Amino acid sequence: MGEMAPSEPGTYVLIMNLQRPTRITVGKLGTLEFEAGWYAYAGSALGPGGLAARLAYHHRQDKIMQWHIDYLLAHAALVEVWWAEDTKRRECTWASALRSIPGGQVPVPNFGASDCRCLTHLVYSSEQPAFANFARALADFEF
Repeated sequence: MGEMAPSEPGTYVLIMNLQRPTRITVGKLGTLEFEAGWYAYAGSALGPGGLAARLAYHHRQDKIMQWHIDYLLAHAALVEVWWAEDTKRRECTWASALRSIPGGQVPVPNFGASDCRCLTHLVYSSEQPAFANFARALADFEF
């Protein structure tokens, strides 16, 4: 974590801050109210270019809205990125770990989870999520 992400496959978490309550139309999920505060989104980057390509995409401003997260990123500041190289799809486990951190709430059911059975891949918190808390929670889910 920290330096530039590699072009290897992996899983990531985007930590975003939304300055004020905002109504956002999120594709087929419809128009939703997002509270001001912190959002953490778990995703995977298993395609060509791996983590480097996917994270570069998320940082871009000029993009066609393709995924749920694109709509939120058009309004929220991307503050931090956590990632790990892995060839397995782990975003569902990572999203569960994010939800288990004290203060974590489900702001939008099915957000980022239209291709799995997860409750959501997006977690809201009034406080900025700490990586140490996430790492502790993840250890409980993965072992």
